[in-house]
Amino acid sequence: MDLATLRARAPLFLAVFIDIFSFGLMYPLIVALFENGTIVAGYAPSTRDTLLSLAFSLFPIGMFFGASLLGDLSDAVGRRRTLMICMAGLAASYGLMWLALEVGHLWLFFLGRLSSGLMAGTAPIAQASVVDAAPEDRRSAAMAQVVLVNTLGMVAGPAIGGILGHWDFRLPLGLALALCLLTLALLRSAHFASDEARRAFSLDWKQPFRLLARVSDRPAIIVPAASFFLFQFGFLIYYTFILIEMQRSYGFTTADLGLFSMVMGLGCAFSSAIGFRYVRAWLGSDKPTALLGLALCGAFLIVSGLPLPAWGQVAVAFLSTASNILAFITLLAAISSAVDETERGWALGIANAGVALSVFLAGLLTGLLVFLPADVFLIAGGVIVLAGILPGLKLAEPATGTELQDQAAAELR
Repeated sequence: MDLATLRARAPLFLAVFIDIFSFGLMYPLIVALFENGTIVAGYAPSTRDTLLSLAFSLFPIGMFFGASLLGDLSDAVGRRRTLMICMAGLAASYGLMWLALEVGHLWLFFLGRLSSGLMAGTAPIAQASVVDAAPEDRRSAAMAQVVLVNTLGMVAGPAIGGILGHWDFRLPLGLALALCLLTLALLRSAHFASDEARRAFSLDWKQPFRLLARVSDRPAIIVPAASFFLFQFGFLIYYTFILIEMQRSYGFTTADLGLFSMVMGLGCAFSSAIGFRYVRAWLGSDKPTALLGLALCGAFLIVSGLPLPAWGQVAVAFLSTASNILAFITLLAAISSAVDETERGWALGIANAGVALSVFLAGLLTGLLVFLPADVFLIAGGVIVLAGILPGLKLAEPATGTELQDQAAAELR
């Protein structure tokens, strides 16, 4: 990427960074919050697990509606304007959660979790913006740029959230609020994408279901979307339960959880910056890269359910997320290639809605910790990721530039 392009996209990348940064920041914070002395003293263990499940689940409920709506909105009114809406909404959400801890009302915290999910739409919008300018056979490389920014946020968010939260739970929330406001100000003068209306948009609560129903008319998206959903569901079970396991079985503090999550982010960052490029070049195309990522990631998640020492879990965390990126980038590129440019925001919004559903289901499963140990869920997550290989075997390879020219010439003849 040349310097001029980097400058033009800098506000976009910052918005992506803030979105994943604030998301990662919350995971160690939530796990520690519901093991905090005040909550432990006020609620029975089964009630705390239910509240923990609710804290995890409200975000994806909002994300389910917000992701598809915001992705579709960005196709209609422009990427930059929609990103500004996301940043303003995230700022308000983290303000609510900060206020909840200040005044001691959990319902405000839960409301903030729900509204932050509604505004968690920057990733598909940014992906669509970058992919808009990339030829079909270069879309996975373009997607990798956004994913690299995502991983930097994934490294910084949990580490900062865990360390600041170790001192005071309000500190990371205040930081997220300030960063959202800064990003909003930068987006106002950004020029990374056109704000021209591409098509009409009407807002109502049924819209996400209509957007999902549109999938039936576009069968090309079903295979990559199915593989992506299984992959994300399995991995998010791991991401949710490994933090609980590290706290309850290994005695990790809030700061330790943040640093552990940072190791997972480092695995993503390494693979995004270096590993993906070399594996993709070695295998020659997206499909085998996706299948290898699914196989390795699933296997590492299963290993995490075995009785390992703490350093072994740290190593597995790094390896599982490094292999995760191989599938994440290529499956998103396959989803974006399944539609034309007027629906790319919608398609990637559908993928994000799948992530939302995965987070929701993984969060709900924490309510079963009263009956089953976390190890069972870690192994189940790995099996579900491996199941993503089945639809992955049917993935279509994107056409190269030469193949596209041949297709155009054939159509002219």
